[in-house]
Amino acid sequence: MANEKTRVGFIGLGSMGVGMAANVIGSGYPLVVMGNKRREPVERLLELGATEVKSPAEMAAKVDVVILCITTSEVVEETVLGDNGLLSGMEHPFMLIDCGTSEPDSTLKIGAELKKRGCTMLDVPLGRSAAAAESGTLNMMAGGSEADFATAKPLLETMSENLFHVGELSMGHKLKLINNGYSMSVACLVAESIKTAQHAGVDLQLLYDVMAAGPNRSDFFDWMMAGALTGDESKLQFSVANGNKDIGYFNNMAKSSGADITMPKDAQVIMQKVVDAGHGDDTIPSLIRHLKDD
Repeated sequence: MANEKTRVGFIGLGSMGVGMAANVIGSGYPLVVMGNKRREPVERLLELGATEVKSPAEMAAKVDVVILCITTSEVVEETVLGDNGLLSGMEHPFMLIDCGTSEPDSTLKIGAELKKRGCTMLDVPLGRSAAAAESGTLNMMAGGSEADFATAKPLLETMSENLFHVGELSMGHKLKLINNGYSMSVACLVAESIKTAQHAGVDLQLLYDVMAAGPNRSDFFDWMMAGALTGDESKLQFSVANGNKDIGYFNNMAKSSGADITMPKDAQVIMQKVVDAGHGDDTIPSLIRHLKDD
């Protein structure tokens, strides 16, 4: 996938996507972008030399690879299969790379439709933060064929530090959902542990000092505790709404695979309650504050 020949399209210019797209064009790939509500990331990329389209159909006619970094499986399906989707405007086969956190069954459905039209697909969900997206040091876990991974590898390396080929299509999304099901369950456990400490009259700094001195300490634990100790809920830039969506996808996957689980289901109940109360846009460490107030 030589950058002087491969035209890349990017849909989903949020906090992760805009940095990823900037690294793509910064590495010499011709870039076509499609914006949504915010103009700032689009204008930033246009200044770097990107061109803009108004629909997925228009993009499909202009590029060889489309990278998606968007919210839900429903939105991904509409972007690819909808009336004005990528396949509706296809003039030549392209590769689709889905970097969102999607449901594996949906990924397989989309992959099958793409294959019928001579297109290929990788599911490549992300690890790390928006800062890593800016610096091109993301973790990426790619599902798809060996041949498709080899083709896309030079492009993916412009955005990543740790790049893993994890198996067949949908395996990337399965691993990502397990990762996020675990982390969102831990977030809820930390929040409920702190709530219990507050009710029991335990000093939170002392709680942190004791727990952080042992194996419970981690970056994730530090980010959550910062919200309780200093009110700084910015250490983990991931919204409750996104976390709730991801743990819901995890629970769906567990159910469809026949796994009998309990803790992630309880965590989803907690997160859904916070979303229903109107706090879905708050970051994950805010769970501590919202559980305290319930």
